[in-house]
Amino acid sequence: MFKPRLDLRLAQRQKMVPKMMVASELMVMNVVQLEEKLARLAEENPFLDSQEDMICYGCGAAISGYPEFCPACGRLIYVKEKKEFPVEELSLMETKRSWKEILREEVEVFVDLTPGEKEIFHVLLASLDASGFLGVDVARIAFSLQRSEEEVWKVIEKVREAGFLGFASRDALEFLLLQAQKLGLLKNKDMAILRREVMKEPDAFRELLAPHLQELFMSPAQFFEASLGREREEIQREEETVVPDAEIVEVIEGEFEVVLNTPPSLRLSISEEALVLSKKKNTMSAKELAFWQEKIREAKEIVSCLSYRHRLLLHVLEYIVEKEKNFLTHGFQHFVPLRQRDIADALGVSVSAVCQVLKNKYLRFPDGVVRPVKFFFDASYPVKEAIKIILKEENPLCPLSDEAIAVELRKRGFAIARRTCALYREEMGILPSYLRRKTALK
Repeated sequence: MFKPRLDLRLAQRQKMVPKMMVASELMVMNVVQLEEKLARLAEENPFLDSQEDMICYGCGAAISGYPEFCPACGRLIYVKEKKEFPVEELSLMETKRSWKEILREEVEVFVDLTPGEKEIFHVLLASLDASGFLGVDVARIAFSLQRSEEEVWKVIEKVREAGFLGFASRDALEFLLLQAQKLGLLKNKDMAILRREVMKEPDAFRELLAPHLQELFMSPAQFFEASLGREREEIQREEETVVPDAEIVEVIEGEFEVVLNTPPSLRLSISEEALVLSKKKNTMSAKELAFWQEKIREAKEIVSCLSYRHRLLLHVLEYIVEKEKNFLTHGFQHFVPLRQRDIADALGVSVSAVCQVLKNKYLRFPDGVVRPVKFFFDASYPVKEAIKIILKEENPLCPLSDEAIAVELRKRGFAIARRTCALYREEMGILPSYLRRKTALK
């Protein structure tokens, strides 16, 4: 069963060409990361040069000077002053953030879960131990939620298929089996059968995994941190200052426009040296000519991919702002959480492109607060704002319990369970009712 064997089969696979790899890498970077990356590329390639003229990524026009509006299409393209802003979003002001908190945010943004499935996911996440293993039986979780085991397993599979391999694994053996399946080492998908076979032949299983030890993780927590692109020191980071990738500006009352933060270091063009060199190609050896032609090709690819990244980010943010115009004008009661699939369908691009271009991006709102763009995909935001208002109005000497808060939320149109209300309260750093009462008495 576990003996290595050679299987020959005909299959079609997507292959990323170099230009796609460059575009994918540039799209996921925020302003600070992109600036560092482009500076390195400019040092390595003499044909890359920063472009002083501004570019309107709405119509593609090159503009000299620094006008506020594009002369060609009238779009707002430049906002004077402001460069760095403190992050005031509550979730980013915590001194330490565990992998669980970041995993919750990533899953809520990138996995399409129904409200009922989100409730199951929150309970599963709370049941994971420090290593990421599920410390409670699935049947018990299903019973506590008054759901079927099939519904719980459906959520687990959904999260795993979205790239969070090993989510809700019961122990190290199950996690290793899941990784072996992912690597194509095991054909059988029945976990119970695989566990029995491993217990019978542990040495064979060890030999099967031996060539792949560098690719394996010892715990789900270790895998989550690596897949989220963060080391433990970066996850438990202190409050930081960020540079927004774009800004929402209210041009007139109730009308908003998006302005990208693209200083000259983020606007590259082909230098004039390439044109001069093309005239001297007859005097070069074949080896020299091939080298410089490759450098020119790389420079053109980088400029093209960078321009595409800016255009796509602008169009995606403009779509988001258009959909959230009522929220920006009238407040959180009008907030409608968005889905990346809807944005992709509206703009005629792939969901992965939208996901990449929004990852790690920050946006400055008209009120001056800098928030991550994934804020617009968080369905819990209006509920949390309502909880804040309810708690501001409570009697400090007789604070509301989580059940009482849930009742008040239902009166305001939010059908939230008590346990979900307690989870949101903890995420906002608000004490439970008995501790709030003790604090008030002191």
